[in-house]
Amino acid sequence: MTNVTRRTAAGLFFAGYAAAAFSAASEPIHTDEAGLIIEGVTLPAHDFALPAYVARPKAPGRFPAVIVASEIFGVHDYIKDVCRRLAKLGYVAIAPAFFVRVADPAPLSDINAVIKIVGQASDQQVMSDVGAAITFLKAQAYFEPGRLAITGFCS
Repeated sequence: MTNVTRRTAAGLFFAGYAAAAFSAASEPIHTDEAGLIIEGVTLPAHDFALPAYVARPKAPGRFPAVIVASEIFGVHDYIKDVCRRLAKLGYVAIAPAFFVRVADPAPLSDINAVIKIVGQASDQQVMSDVGAAITFLKAQAYFEPGRLAITGFCS
């Protein structure tokens, strides 16, 4: 398959995904916040204050954690819902907003604009942001040290 064909196929796939993700007919899953603590936090990531979404059980004790790496659309409602679902299962879930240094892709429906934003986040930067999330978690009394996972979505 040539690069042009691959780019065309990828473009059609993402355009279809964007249309489905923002379709007026679609009804997203919504996990409630009952029994949870939800907060927006700021992670010190080199010379940038990186926002992140955190959901955790509203109970005493220490909990294992999961870093939730979003797909190219950033930390939008679905990613936040994934965090709440994990928290309902007894995990601390944190979703760093990897792409906001340039702009927030979450509210956008123009796939070309999203790709332009995401394309400016280097692997080194994203891995550094994951490191900032780990450092943040280690400093929290509610995190159970040594019990950390990461999950992610296509980007």
